[in-house]
Amino acid sequence: MKKTDTLETLVRIEKEMAAEGRADEVEALRDAAGLVARALTRSDDGLLTTGNAAERLGISISTVKRWAERGTLKGADTGTRWLVTRESVERILRMRRTLATLDEQGNPTPEEFMELRRRRARVGAENAE
Repeated sequence: MKKTDTLETLVRIEKEMAAEGRADEVEALRDAAGLVARALTRSDDGLLTTGNAAERLGISISTVKRWAERGTLKGADTGTRWLVTRESVERILRMRRTLATLDEQGNPTPEEFMELRRRRARVGAENAE
C-alpha cells in the first residue's frame, strides 16, 4: 500500500463516520491523518506539502491544490491538507527545463510546421494503403 493510500483511507473512513454522525471517531481520524501527514512530509519518502511544492515550482499554493485535484500533480487530500509527490513536482520541473531548451534552440517556423504536417499526412496515407 502506498503511503498516500493510507492517508486517503483515513480520510474516506473519516467521511463515512461523519455521515453516520460519529463525531468522536471523526475527530480521532482527523488527528490521525494529520499526524501521518506531518510524519510523511518530515521524512524523505517523497511527499511534499503544498507550500513546499509551490515554492519549488514558483507558483501559488492554490495552484498546487488545483493541479493536484485535476491530476497534474500526484498527491492526496488528507482532509486537512494536500500532500503531493516529490516525483510529480520533479516531472513538472523537468518538462519546464525541456521546454526552455526547445525555446533556446528555436521553435519551428510556420513553414516548417506545415511541412511536418504534410509529411505526416503522406505517411498516414501510405500506411492506410
